[in-house]
Amino acid sequence: MSSHKKEPTHQEMEIEEQPTSEATQEELGDVVAEDLEHLYQEIRQLTNERDEAKGQVLQTLADLQNYQRDFQNYRKRNQQEMLLFRQMATEQFVTDLLPVLDNFERSIAHIDAGATVESVMEGIKAVERQLRSALETQSVRRIKSVVEPFDPELHEALGTESGTEYPDETVSLEIEPGYKMGDKVIRPARVKVAKGA
Repeated sequence: MSSHKKEPTHQEMEIEEQPTSEATQEELGDVVAEDLEHLYQEIRQLTNERDEAKGQVLQTLADLQNYQRDFQNYRKRNQQEMLLFRQMATEQFVTDLLPVLDNFERSIAHIDAGATVESVMEGIKAVERQLRSALETQSVRRIKSVVEPFDPELHEALGTESGTEYPDETVSLEIEPGYKMGDKVIRPARVKVAKGA
């Protein structure tokens, strides 16, 4: 007896190749249709989310451009206001100085007219007081120096002096006065400092 396998007949092959029953095909069609519908819904949802995210990004970019424009406008406005403020402050200061200039001119005219030394000195002192007053309107004040302890924030030492009646490390001589505007030193006083022998 031969033990070789029996080959299927042509009819049997046709039966095996025939599709499953119509009911099974419909069920498969329904499952595929449901899967496709589910996939389409996911695609629509993802598309909507993408469009919403894109819209938010575009809105954020538009807001950022608006903020940048507003900030640039604010900066320009602020610079213009600062310039105007400086011009007004300078104008006020010049206005305060003009009477000082007028009095200098009057003093020179008095000297030319043969005024006495005493009256000229009196006029010069009055002009100095007027000039200091104008500087004080800008918070400019002279720095105290002589007999004050030496302070490198306020004083610039140009040398030392020994054998003075002043204690060590105090200012013994003011060579050129210093000035502050408010709390800021705009020119330190140039001084000599007392040192022990």
